[in-house]
Amino acid sequence: MPPSFRIDVRNPAQIGGLRAAFDGAWHRMHQVGADDDILALFFDLAAWRPWLDEALRLLDGAEQERVQRRQRVRDREDLALAYALHRLVLGGVLQRDAAQVVLSRDTLGRPWLPGDQLQTSLSHADGFAAVAVGGRGPVGIDLELARRAADMHEIAERVCHPSEARALAELPQAQRAQALLALWVRKEALLKAAGIGLARAMESFEAPTDRVLPLPVADGGEAIIRMLDIGPAWVAAVAGRAGVSVRAGWLHPQT
Repeated sequence: MPPSFRIDVRNPAQIGGLRAAFDGAWHRMHQVGADDDILALFFDLAAWRPWLDEALRLLDGAEQERVQRRQRVRDREDLALAYALHRLVLGGVLQRDAAQVVLSRDTLGRPWLPGDQLQTSLSHADGFAAVAVGGRGPVGIDLELARRAADMHEIAERVCHPSEARALAELPQAQRAQALLALWVRKEALLKAAGIGLARAMESFEAPTDRVLPLPVADGGEAIIRMLDIGPAWVAAVAGRAGVSVRAGWLHPQT
């Protein structure tokens, strides 16, 4: 059975400050039940910035080192918030204090929970973050601002499989840019589910929606990609095992 996506509000460790804001946000979007096999949550990091100091204290040493390696202050702040919110989601699912969640990363940067069947993925860009959690097989998530479609033509050759390039060429230019961004997001999600990030060239495989696909890694199993409707300003996708349900939503802090 997959783990139940529930936060124990009676746990004193989850009361106060950032935890209280997160807990209130979780319950405002309605309780997530055990029948939801993949949970996909989205965050506007600017809204969580008042708790930046608390967010930093939630991170382990390795996470703090990765944060400090970012050159720009805003990038450091956004990464710290994304890491903290990721921990809060996992702490809620596992019903333990977020600071006590043992979250490791492999050599390619993939987050994983040692000794736990739970699978997770994190995406963050342009001041927003997305967290996916699943209890039934690999999971990957990606999020991009829709306005980035205008720049996608510059990297089309590095994104499209030849069959995808032919299909995109038949579209009007505006639709082509949007379709190319959606394709990028789908491939990012699938690569994250495979646990290899950008270690495999995107143009070497196809990534249609709602069709069972082999994960782009040797003996990696299968997954299906779903586009997520989270509003017109964003393009998002999640990859996970076929036949599982997905629950997606934004978490805004309760102030």
